[in-house]
Amino acid sequence: MSDPAVPLTLGSRILTADGYAVVTDLERHGVRLRFSTGEDRSVAFTQLQARAVGEDGPQAVHASLFPWWPQLEESVRREALFKQECVLEARTGFRFGLRELAQPGEPFYPFGDDFGLSLAARYREMSKVVSFERSVDRAVMRRVYDGELLHHRIAPRTLQRWDNLWVGGGLRSLVDGRAIKGRQAFDVIDADFRRIALEKFAQYDGSKSRPNLQEIERQVRVALKNEGITDPHLPDRITQEFLSYHWRATGSSVRAQRSKSLRRVAGHQSYPAQHPSELATDLTIANNFVLDPLRERAINVEVGVIHSIATRVIHGIRVFPRGARGIDVGLLVYDAMRQFAMVVDGTTIDDFRWCGIPESLDLGGNPVHIGRRPAVKRDLTIQGVHYLPGVAPTSLRSDHGSIFVGEHFRALLNHFAIELRLSRGKKPTDNPHSERKMEDLERAYQQVPGYKGRSIHQRGRFIGIEADEPLLTADELERHFRRWVALDYHRMPHDGLTLPGAPGIRLTPLEMHDALADATGRILVPQHPDLLYQFLPIIWLSPGHAGVEHKNLTYDAAVLEDFRSVRPGTFRAQDSAIPFHIDPRDVTRLWFRHPDTDRIHEVPWKARHLIHAPLGDVVRDRALERIKERGGNRSINKTRVMRQIIDEIGELTAAPTTDEWRSKLAAAQLRWEQSQRDHAEVADAHRQLEEQAAAGLPRIHGAEGNTTLDRAQNSSSDFDAPLPDYDEEAI
Repeated sequence: MSDPAVPLTLGSRILTADGYAVVTDLERHGVRLRFSTGEDRSVAFTQLQARAVGEDGPQAVHASLFPWWPQLEESVRREALFKQECVLEARTGFRFGLRELAQPGEPFYPFGDDFGLSLAARYREMSKVVSFERSVDRAVMRRVYDGELLHHRIAPRTLQRWDNLWVGGGLRSLVDGRAIKGRQAFDVIDADFRRIALEKFAQYDGSKSRPNLQEIERQVRVALKNEGITDPHLPDRITQEFLSYHWRATGSSVRAQRSKSLRRVAGHQSYPAQHPSELATDLTIANNFVLDPLRERAINVEVGVIHSIATRVIHGIRVFPRGARGIDVGLLVYDAMRQFAMVVDGTTIDDFRWCGIPESLDLGGNPVHIGRRPAVKRDLTIQGVHYLPGVAPTSLRSDHGSIFVGEHFRALLNHFAIELRLSRGKKPTDNPHSERKMEDLERAYQQVPGYKGRSIHQRGRFIGIEADEPLLTADELERHFRRWVALDYHRMPHDGLTLPGAPGIRLTPLEMHDALADATGRILVPQHPDLLYQFLPIIWLSPGHAGVEHKNLTYDAAVLEDFRSVRPGTFRAQDSAIPFHIDPRDVTRLWFRHPDTDRIHEVPWKARHLIHAPLGDVVRDRALERIKERGGNRSINKTRVMRQIIDEIGELTAAPTTDEWRSKLAAAQLRWEQSQRDHAEVADAHRQLEEQAAAGLPRIHGAEGNTTLDRAQNSSSDFDAPLPDYDEEAI
């Protein structure tokens, strides 16, 4: 009991959802009640809410009526109690349904079972009684005179309808639905039902498929039954409204359900990025199929983007095969540190060219001080040179993916003094900038063939079939993305770019980049043609007179002549091994940095000239598995090992046996092609510098207003100078 000042004694009246009840016995922890339905049941004190005792009112109200009953208007409660008293008197002969609560003179003829009349006959007589009572009630007759009521009579059929409602739902069913429509809250629903339903809806956070609404209701009702709750109050309309409301709130798709669940732990402020060098990156499955030229079939690829949080400039975008690795995402950082240019001449669009080397390359060991070229074109035309600015990253925001927390990528960021700021595990909303950037790419996806939508239910029947539409290759899709970034995305005002004190202005990403660059100063690091090799893994090998061997492949070059028998401790203390750079995308060659000149030299595989297909690490590992099945290396000599690898490549390329192998081969082909382009850029940069050094010409940088790269007034480069220290030069 909530109020000990209101006592309960034998004979006290209790109002319940099933009518009135009377206290027949006082127990230690509750009371014994006899209900108007004839049932006797013990009820705990905690289930009774004490109320003030009126002249005819109850001493207490059962908890099943809370908080619904007190929220009703007084007139609505009086009308419901009147209907209940009519039903109880007709059925039992007593207005409150119990002999213990009999009023003077009860039972009156012909109400109750003692007089032997049918229930229909009793309601005919009850109709006469209540009609007479209402005829002498001035309040009712005033409503009749005012036209609010047609007449004061209550028909027997109406009374029988009240009886049916009371039998089906007790006192709650007798409340006029029109009086409470739009006023009821979900609190009127049984609290246990609401608790279990909310627990069920909370399960659908994107990790499991959601059944239909009827199945969820069935599960909730079964859970109620299992908990021993057999008489919950569940009004049909408000219960269905409750379920439908929370059904819609969970989200119509798995993606929406996931987003809703993540909003509970999302931040409420934007990321405090103030410098263009604070970057974010992410990878996702592309929304377009691409063509695998080897097998002439449609395949899925991944798209990686790295961009500035403060300016929204996309500094790098690449297409990777499925299952990208740490070295792949490291190449995005490599692209972000380089400046690119694209030339539009008429309807011809050139691909991005690395223009950062001629402008800011420092081969003399001293910082280069030059005037910063604005990234924004001064005119609004598409024709001319479009720049993709480079930046020296100071921090990188990413999710908790394995490629970002792997040893290679972490070591790479440590080398360049880049702070890795990881999102919490399974909380992609911690990196909303990259998630939103993937949404921006939707415009680019829809402009080329092979668009398959964001999910399976958006996919057409013929998507991915070459006969339906010509698909782009992965290289062509990457080239399309770069054109879209330069000509579309970077030239469009971005809603997320705002400046304090200047609300309403429309800034493009490149305009924001130039504004911040002018305020923060130089943000480029001195470029170098060998920058790529700092992003490649290092392996330690000991060269001999026949070359250097790595996983049954022998590499050799003239640059190793002075290092075939080095003294232990020359490069590292424990042995005589020397460091080589390896590109897992193309293992037909290694790269060695000469300790005296600090220059990178290529060390090719001895048998490289014997093959024409790409030899990636996936192909190599598969070939080595076959060699192991044949008895290992001890059963054959080195010449046969080399020939077996060549045979395996030919066999596996000509006659693949499984879809898994075909997918791996397509991924190896894509990685190999990207590797060739990256190393070709390095070779072209070396060639340009050699030509400039031989001719005594100044270095080249991109100039505004021209469709080619003009020459600037800078001193010629010393090609033999050592590689600069990027940690000291980065600003």
